[in-house]
Amino acid sequence: MKLSKFIKRFIFITAFVSSSLAFLVSMLYQYNNFQNDIIYIKNEFTEQKKKEIKEEVLTIHKFIQYKEELLNDSIHKRLEERVNQAYTIAKSIYDENKDTKSDDEIKYLIANSLKNLTYPNDNSYFFINSNKGRAVLFNKEIKLDNYTDVWNLKDYNGDFIIQKQAKVALEKKEGLLVNNFVKPDTTDKKQYSKISYVKLFEPFDWHIGIGEYVDEIREKNKDDLLDWIATIRFGNNGYIFVNSMDGKSLVFDGKRVKEPKEHPFPDLFQKQLDTIKNPEGGYFSYKFKKPNTSEEYDKISFIKKYEAYNWIIGTGIYLDDMQMELNRKEAIFKQTVINQIKSILVIFVVLLIVIYFLSEKLSNYINSNINNLILSFKKASKNNEKINTNDLTYQEFVTLANNLNTTLENKNLAEKRLQDYIQIVNENVIISSTNKDGVITDVSEAFCEISGYSRKELIGKTHNLVRHPDVPNEFYENMWNTLLSGKSWKGEIHNINKKGEEYWVWAIIKPVIKNNEIKGFTAIRSNITDKKHIEHLSITDELTRLYNRRFFNTKINEEINRAKRENNCISLLILDIDYFKQYNDTYGHQKGDVALEDVARLLKNKTNRASDFAFRLGGEEFAIITTLEKEKAIEFAQILRTEVENLKIEHKASDISKHLTISIGLVSKNANEVENSDKLYKEADDNLYKAKKQGRNTVFFDNKI
Repeated sequence: MKLSKFIKRFIFITAFVSSSLAFLVSMLYQYNNFQNDIIYIKNEFTEQKKKEIKEEVLTIHKFIQYKEELLNDSIHKRLEERVNQAYTIAKSIYDENKDTKSDDEIKYLIANSLKNLTYPNDNSYFFINSNKGRAVLFNKEIKLDNYTDVWNLKDYNGDFIIQKQAKVALEKKEGLLVNNFVKPDTTDKKQYSKISYVKLFEPFDWHIGIGEYVDEIREKNKDDLLDWIATIRFGNNGYIFVNSMDGKSLVFDGKRVKEPKEHPFPDLFQKQLDTIKNPEGGYFSYKFKKPNTSEEYDKISFIKKYEAYNWIIGTGIYLDDMQMELNRKEAIFKQTVINQIKSILVIFVVLLIVIYFLSEKLSNYINSNINNLILSFKKASKNNEKINTNDLTYQEFVTLANNLNTTLENKNLAEKRLQDYIQIVNENVIISSTNKDGVITDVSEAFCEISGYSRKELIGKTHNLVRHPDVPNEFYENMWNTLLSGKSWKGEIHNINKKGEEYWVWAIIKPVIKNNEIKGFTAIRSNITDKKHIEHLSITDELTRLYNRRFFNTKINEEINRAKRENNCISLLILDIDYFKQYNDTYGHQKGDVALEDVARLLKNKTNRASDFAFRLGGEEFAIITTLEKEKAIEFAQILRTEVENLKIEHKASDISKHLTISIGLVSKNANEVENSDKLYKEADDNLYKAKKQGRNTVFFDNKI
């Protein structure tokens, strides 16, 4: 067969087969894409709808929060204006009568004037107390004729009401405060949350004030919000629903429930309770009827709890509404794909016709010129020289000849580059090879650089030369067990260089196997020292440089498990600086931070054993994990308590010492007796509470536990 005919047939058959395969692959690809795109459209559309209902709920959530802030601002402003008005009245009475009447007469005039000063549609009232605790105008009654001491009056939270008012008046001249108090003119003794504004009245060392009970105002605000929420509609069947945490329906089926009652679907309400355990809110699926219908449909809702009101706010989307829209988009998409396939089929037929004629012409072209190329190749091979492109007629063959000439020229250059690449790897990749006994047989220059040892110092030695002393034997035993089983090992290794400086590498070690026998090992490493440093920062408290709470939560479980494996004792100390809030109030937060740093420095110095760990849990609370047994742990705790006091950090506001002190709750157990870290922490925290109850600056260890 002539070469030209062979080339023609080959080109056509190849083109035909290639085009056919390309067409079939394209068809399959289109079909597969079609199926994937349908799934994608469904998922994307569903996610979009879920995002829309989430945004709707979050918008309502933010608006309620905004209305609550406006309510508080209006109360604050109103109280301040009224107190300033009362102060002006009192000051005018004093200025007009100070030269003609006695102080007692003036006091009575002021008290009587403010007692009778009221506001329409408002149950607020003025009060007057001396800054030493005597009631003047108290609970709408004038107390000037008899001495009434209210200095130690407390609300149900244990706050000293009058003392707080006097402190604001004396230190700030005027200001807001929140407490709890009974309502006048009522028979119950229940205390309600009250926002008050007080102002210093200097002539008699009084503070004048007025307050408002926020429960009634807030309930009115809630009613307005629920009425508004019940009117919200979006889409065909979209509405907002609101339930209270005690199971009452407030807005149900898009309608306001004027007299809240138990949710008609307890199982559905329980789903909502389970979902809002996530403080960011969440989705849940269920069946529910559409407004003004009795038939139930699949529905997805998003809900979020509004903490201030104990409301569950949510809305949802009916899946059949989404399916109708999806069906419409799917039909459009199918027609688009069919049109594409038709276009591809037409192109395929035209392409085959074009290929046939091109192959005919191309075969003749190649046949007439290939002889010239062969002749040139023969001359070049005989004379061991480059092809002379001047003997070739057509540009395509000239290009081919030039490429062959270039290939010859680049051969030596490629070999040189290969050597350069090997050198680059040698200088930058940390590589070592060992025999099956772990003796180093070869290392890269990068290995020498990071380890600090020369190639001569490393060859013939083992990797124990760079082993960090803190790495346990168990680590290397597990590594060797893996490698000797014929498997690769990957992991982080803690090393130390010739200068004694530590560094970390990520290593991949593979056995070199020939004839089913391990001949040695090759290890490739990357330097991760900076990464490990960043990891260390992530578990360290920024102020004290002790470990932080996040690392505590991980480490306590690790140490319990380690102690269980080794049948050791585990001890946990929870420390708290006594009266630290008063310290900050007295000396300022900057001094407070310095005190925390001093205490932390002492704890760090005292926990220098490998099995001791010191943490700052937050604020003035610290923790120490140690494997000391009970008696030694108690002795250790007493040493800490004594040495903190011996720091001689002045603390005038402390009730127990003139210096800064700590209280310690200690629990010490055999690790096998510990159920979990939470219970161990709770026991230590309870002991800390008992140490404080016993008077602080002490260590409490409960022998009954």
